[in-house]
Amino acid sequence: MRFRNAALLYAALTLVWFQLEDNQVLPVVLLGAAGAALLVFHWLRDRVDLRRSGVRAWAEVSLSGALVGLAAALVAALLMVLKAGMHGHVFPDYPPGQILALLARAPTWALAGALAAAGLLAVTRALRRSL
Repeated sequence: MRFRNAALLYAALTLVWFQLEDNQVLPVVLLGAAGAALLVFHWLRDRVDLRRSGVRAWAEVSLSGALVGLAAALVAALLMVLKAGMHGHVFPDYPPGQILALLARAPTWALAGALAAAGLLAVTRALRRSL
């Protein structure tokens, strides 16, 4: 139920963003990251057991974070292309060079996602032990 509500909220925010005459990169990057997180977490929901300990759990969580980071760049680029196509301006909201520059950051975002996921796992395990 929570996932469905999050997906509906994401869809509503994305539809509102599509209607705006906006060419800033931050909103589309945030929407791309949120969409990627929803997709990856939905796909991994029953596949990853966070209660498991050991190297395998750390590897699964880190790879999941890397996948979110990589997918964030792809989803954001897809949103940029869709918005540029929907609005049909002579000068697109997001020129091709800007979309390619965003895609060039995908490896860095994958590394950041892996590190962030591993950090979140470390924090949750530390909090669990202290309680």
